[in-house]
Amino acid sequence: MPRKTKDGKPFDQSAYIAQWTKENMTAVTGRYKKEFVQEFKEACAFLGVKQSQVIKQAMQEVIDKAKINR
Repeated sequence: MPRKTKDGKPFDQSAYIAQWTKENMTAVTGRYKKEFVQEFKEACAFLGVKQSQVIKQAMQEVIDKAKINR
């Protein structure tokens, strides 16, 4: 039996996820030399970590450092 919203309409999970993503997420972009990016991808693969995980960790370290130095 499909789930329904409070008003009785069918629940559209993909629309819900798209709306939540639009309201709560944003992208961070950068442009780097191809060789540098390729080396980064290979290093992440070798270490068994996701690129996004490494970038998020670096961002968090900068945020934490800024909080300490305020």
